[in-house]
Amino acid sequence: MRVDRELLEKARRTPQALRSEDVLQLARQLGFAKVRQVRGHRIFRHPSLSPFNLQDAGAGRVKAWQVRCLVEAARTLRHG
Repeated sequence: MRVDRELLEKARRTPQALRSEDVLQLARQLGFAKVRQVRGHRIFRHPSLSPFNLQDAGAGRVKAWQVRCLVEAARTLRHG
């Protein structure tokens, strides 16, 4: 799956403004697969990275620090 460059750039510039659906889409595009969900915590795995957690922050958003971790994972995977 191709990584949406505009979405990745939006995640870099304003991680607090990204909607949950956009963050989930970006995670899938980067190769993360959701392995489970416990209440508001979604756990993702990637073949070459450590497990990743996304938490609801309310109002349809994800916590900004977790979006920044996802952007860093994209950089590690050389997508950004």
